[in-house]
Amino acid sequence: MKTPSLFLKWVKRGLVCHYQFEEGSSQFIFLDIDKETGGISVNNPLSLTTSSFVQIISSSEGLLLLSSIGENQLNYLVFNPSTKRSVILPQHGIAGLIIRSGFASDGKHFRVVLVHVLRDEENDLGPVPGDVELEVYSSETGAWRNHRPSSLSLNVELPETEFPELSIAPLFSNGAIHWEISGQLLVYHVEDDYCEVIELPNVFEDWSWQSTMTYRRCLWESEGRVHYTYTDFDGIHSWNLLREDDYNVYPYMNVFDREKFRWALSYSISHQDLAEQDPEILSLGDQWEPRNISPIAYVQESETMYLQLPGIVVAYNTRNRTLQKVCRYTFPGGDFNCCSFFPSIHRSVCQEQNESRSEIGEVVDLPIGKEVNSFSF
Repeated sequence: MKTPSLFLKWVKRGLVCHYQFEEGSSQFIFLDIDKETGGISVNNPLSLTTSSFVQIISSSEGLLLLSSIGENQLNYLVFNPSTKRSVILPQHGIAGLIIRSGFASDGKHFRVVLVHVLRDEENDLGPVPGDVELEVYSSETGAWRNHRPSSLSLNVELPETEFPELSIAPLFSNGAIHWEISGQLLVYHVEDDYCEVIELPNVFEDWSWQSTMTYRRCLWESEGRVHYTYTDFDGIHSWNLLREDDYNVYPYMNVFDREKFRWALSYSISHQDLAEQDPEILSLGDQWEPRNISPIAYVQESETMYLQLPGIVVAYNTRNRTLQKVCRYTFPGGDFNCCSFFPSIHRSVCQEQNESRSEIGEVVDLPIGKEVNSFSF
C-alpha cells in the first residue's frame, strides 16, 4: 500500500528547536532563517507541543522523521509540520541492534533507512563484529525490505551507552544518506542501492571515548558538497568531502590516498577568535568547552554557521568573521542538552506563509514552556 503524499510546494530554510521537558512532553519551535542576513525569527504557525515523548531523527524536504516509544520497539513516523499530517510506518522485523536511522526525500516520495547489526547478547554488550544490514522503507510501496551491502568493511565500535544529545544527525545530500559511525562516514546511495565507507578527518583509535566525552559534530551541505564540522580543544574545523574531479582542481591533494583520505579543510576557527568577537560569551566561564559548543547548521547564501552554546545560539559569518547572538533559551540547572537544534526546510502551500525577516543583531527569545499549538501524534 502506497503512503499518501505529505509534500507542499514553497520552501524556506530554517531550524527546529526540540525541547524535552522532564515529565516527558516535548515542544517543537520552528525558526525561519533569512537567507540574506542570517537572522532568525520564530515561525509560530509551525511550532507545537505534544504530551508524548517524541524524538527528532532527521529532516528532508520539509518533512521530519520522528520516533516514539512503542510496546516492543520504537515507532517511526514521518511528519509534515505545515499540514500537521503524519504517517506512522509499519513495524519492521529487525532482530538485531539498530545503530543508525536515516531519511531521504526527493520532494515526491521518501525512504526511511535503519542500519542494524547483531547484538552481543551473551555478554550483554553492544554490536559484535560482522555484517551491517539495512532495512529500507519506501513510501511508494508502503513496505520494508532488507538490504545487505556487499563487500562493506565497517568496524562498528560504539560505546555501551550512546547519549542522544551528543549524537550527530544524518544528512541526505547528493542522493545519499550520510551517517557518522565509529570515526567513519557510512554513505548509502539511495537510488543505486549501495554503500561505501569513508574515514573521517578527525578519526583516532579510541573513537568511542571521543564521541561521548569531548567533541560535538555536524554534517551539512554547502554548494552541493558534504561538509563535516566538529569542535576540539583548538577550535571549530570544517572539512568538505572531495569528489573525484577535485583531485584535478587541487593538485596538492594528490599526496593523499584517494581511497583513504577524501577531505579538504575549508576553515578552522579558534575558540579565542570566537570569544573575542563577543566578550559577554566569556561570562559562560568553564562552559566554554568543546563539549558545550555544537555546530548545528550552515546557510550558504549568507555564509553563516550556527553554533549552539549553553542558553544561546550564535551566528558566525565565515566570510567577514563576525559573531552575533541570534536566539536565547532557558534550561533547568546545567542540563542545556534538553534543548536540541536541527537544520530543516519549511514548506507551505503558498509563498506568503513563509515570509519572515530578521536582521542579524536581533536576539529572539524562544517561547519555551509557553502555550503554543497542542498536537497529539
